[in-house]
Amino acid sequence: MQLDSLQWVGIKPRARTFQTQIDISGQPDWQSLSLDDLRQKAAEAWRVPFSEVKYFYKDENLVHLGEGKYQVKLQKDALYALIDGTFDKPLFMSFMCALDWSRLDLIPVVELFQSALAGSGGAVFEFIWGLYEDQSCEEALPPLRYRGLPTYPSKEALNIFSAFFVPKGPEGEDLVTVFMDPNRSHEITWTPRPNPPWRYFDLKKGLVMTVQEGNLFKVTVVDDPVPIPYKNCSRGGKPSCQREVEVGPNHFILLDCDDSREVPTNSDWNIAPQPYERIKRPKHLFTWKWFFNGFPPRADPVKMQYTLPFFPEDDSEIDESALQPMVLDQFFYYMEMSPAMPEKLEKVGKVLIHTLDMVISGCVDCTREREYTVLYGDPELAHRNAQLLWDYAASRNQLDNLRKVSFLPEREHVSEEYKEKYDLIFKWIPMMFYQDRENCQNILQHVVDALAPGGLLFLAGPRPMQGFFAYFGLGCFYSDPVVNMPFYRQHLKMCPENRVNSDLTVFLLEKQDPEEIRRREEEAKKKASGEPQIQVRGFERPQ
Repeated sequence: MQLDSLQWVGIKPRARTFQTQIDISGQPDWQSLSLDDLRQKAAEAWRVPFSEVKYFYKDENLVHLGEGKYQVKLQKDALYALIDGTFDKPLFMSFMCALDWSRLDLIPVVELFQSALAGSGGAVFEFIWGLYEDQSCEEALPPLRYRGLPTYPSKEALNIFSAFFVPKGPEGEDLVTVFMDPNRSHEITWTPRPNPPWRYFDLKKGLVMTVQEGNLFKVTVVDDPVPIPYKNCSRGGKPSCQREVEVGPNHFILLDCDDSREVPTNSDWNIAPQPYERIKRPKHLFTWKWFFNGFPPRADPVKMQYTLPFFPEDDSEIDESALQPMVLDQFFYYMEMSPAMPEKLEKVGKVLIHTLDMVISGCVDCTREREYTVLYGDPELAHRNAQLLWDYAASRNQLDNLRKVSFLPEREHVSEEYKEKYDLIFKWIPMMFYQDRENCQNILQHVVDALAPGGLLFLAGPRPMQGFFAYFGLGCFYSDPVVNMPFYRQHLKMCPENRVNSDLTVFLLEKQDPEEIRRREEEAKKKASGEPQIQVRGFERPQ
């Protein structure tokens, strides 16, 4: 399946078989437990409907080995990015529940949807729609249902489902409410629309148009270093990074901030003429390029498509960039756990973000103005995060708070920026240094030198590094190995064989104020002396 970006994706049926053994001999009256009893217990543990467990775990998936032991097997399909357009060099993106491709009956859950290339969802739905149509010509098929263990319903999922299929919910109930309930999503049935979205590739113009029932939905520019499609917002919605398309009687205009490009329409594209009406958009203070002082670094259009967290499909270690979103979630968790955190964050005026290229945008708080310095190493990830950050703040009318956010290339600015003092630092220690004690110590030394007294440090690094904390005057509020984090454990439900570096640990630290340390030491000495602490008021002896 070819995407608007001209990249290719593919599905490999039955790509992997997962199996484990369970022993129920410790359960009360285990000899009388039926397979449905086991399914019911699984449904309760996983918090999913019994009907869905029974759908995916048929009798052949639960093999009795005797003495209360069962071999549990489950096959999954997988979605891949095809680097050269073939399966010779596949890049794993996500597992999917296994489909019967000879007779479709469900809409699959793409488990790692955040790892799917842009446009993958639409391309897969095109394929499913076409295949279902072909199979329906041979025999009447039952409607499709959205099924998974669990499902991940969202407004975005509902929109793309509805573009290709007609939904029907339980009579008398609100369809959206039913769909958005993970335990009831499967109750909605889906039948093919007669006129789904069609894509038209014009490689001479370098454009891909998506059209449905005469309405131009979006336009993608091939080999564009800004991989954001131009969206038609005449029916509502907001464009990403001010990129939108306006349709006229015999042409359309691509608008990118203050730049525009007029394209005559082709009758082959089946775009219905529309009266030209310029939509009034709110004026923004600046564009996403502002974060680079107006001059973002050169980005490779193909690499831009792959600025995503990719995970292994086997028992390999997860790459550092893919781990960073999990670590960021743990940072947020620490913020929520600490009762004093709101007061401490109120005092933060200057922030440094370094070697966290995958999650830069998530480290920036848009709710108040602060001075942020971002040192990046990967220009494509810097582009993506600047665009994500701009979109997020613009949607909440908070761009004014981001005027002091600066993205700077690490190589040219790291020495200069580490001479400054920061109230808050986000720092990732690259794994290549984990076995190098001296390098880790030097990195921490520079970070501590750049941290103001009382400043906060969110750090991801090797666990033995905590031996340096007292020496550098760092107090540790929280620390957790990533292997024990709930976010990693949740990921293992989707990719159970994935491994992580056991030394990788997340820390929340504070640089202790020397004056505060001295005061505490004096108080401790007084308490240890056992002398009564008498408060004496100042007075003057009368003359």
